[in-house]
Amino acid sequence: MIHFTIHPMKKYKHPVEVKVDNTIIKPLDHTRLLGVIIDKQFNWRRHLDHIEAKIAPRIGLLRYLSRTAYEPNSRKMINIFKSIARTIIRYGYPVLLTANQNVWNQIQIIQNKALRAALGLPIYTSVDYIYKISNIPKIKDFATTLLKKSVMSSFRSHYYTQLSARQQRDEMQWMQLHDNATYLMHYNALG
Repeated sequence: MIHFTIHPMKKYKHPVEVKVDNTIIKPLDHTRLLGVIIDKQFNWRRHLDHIEAKIAPRIGLLRYLSRTAYEPNSRKMINIFKSIARTIIRYGYPVLLTANQNVWNQIQIIQNKALRAALGLPIYTSVDYIYKISNIPKIKDFATTLLKKSVMSSFRSHYYTQLSARQQRDEMQWMQLHDNATYLMHYNALG
């Protein structure tokens, strides 16, 4: 149980306690819900600490792999980065989209460290250069793109359940000729 408050240091006269079967349940400072650590002030510090702790050995592994390879292939190293590091970084992104920019800056720093390690670049390498050679989007852009794709997928699946087989075939041919924005306008027009 968490008692969300904007005043973290304030002591209440009657603290919140719940009694269930003669067991008193006291509020916690943070809890973990579906892998995302939520604290009582919604500042995401505990979640960021957890991400940093979990990704540190993986960054070390990326650094080791990039240094020990005879001729490191940047494409292969980026694929390894995507599979072992970015999966940790992006977990819980729909919830984090509501976080302020400072949280996203911290997550971006973590991704920058992992990319530098994967590509075998020194710590002073420019962030712009890293993203230019890796062709990987910044983490917030990546998260919003993923959310848009999932929303579009949801729209499409809901929309197609209401169509007959012939209408679905015609709709697929129509979609191949138009982009997602036009598709959304078409979907909204049909009701």
